[in-house]
Amino acid sequence: MGFVSEVLKDVDGIQWYYIIGISIFIILFVIIVYRTVRTPKSKLVQYKNAILEDEEDLEDDM
Repeated sequence: MGFVSEVLKDVDGIQWYYIIGISIFIILFVIIVYRTVRTPKSKLVQYKNAILEDEEDLEDDM
C-alpha cells in the first residue's frame, strides 16, 4: 500500500473523492435507517411470517 499512498498523495483534489464517497455512504445510511424506523409494525410482521407461509398463500394475498 505504500506505493499507492505515494501516488495518490501527489494527485491534486483527491480528497474530494473521499468526501463524495463518505457523503454518499452517510446519505444512504440515513435513508435506510429512516425507512426502517418508519415501516409499520404490521408490515414487519408480514415480512416475518412470509417465510413460514406457502407460496399459494402468498399468491392469494396479492
